[in-house]
Amino acid sequence: MRDGWIVLRTFVTDFEAQEARSRLEALGLQSLVEADNCGGMRPHLDLTTGVKLLVPQEEEAQARELIMESTTSPSGDPWLCGGCGENIEPGFDACWKCGRDRD
Repeated sequence: MRDGWIVLRTFVTDFEAQEARSRLEALGLQSLVEADNCGGMRPHLDLTTGVKLLVPQEEEAQARELIMESTTSPSGDPWLCGGCGENIEPGFDACWKCGRDRD
């Protein structure tokens, strides 16, 4: 790990970590993503070791608040799709199965 940087959050995929990094950088905060997956040649290792989002120590509190705001579902509750009846996890605004928006 880099000196002066801390792990803000660990993600399962590089995509999720890069998305969070982009959100932070759009708001003017520094961040970087690190993964121990042999330079991308062994992406399955991300499932074991995770993909880490790092921020400078002095920006931790602000970055943590922004990440929590952007990853928290408005209701925080699972919901039932009115189109196909599928149970949908919190944080999703559309059904993964049929694409219908949350009512």
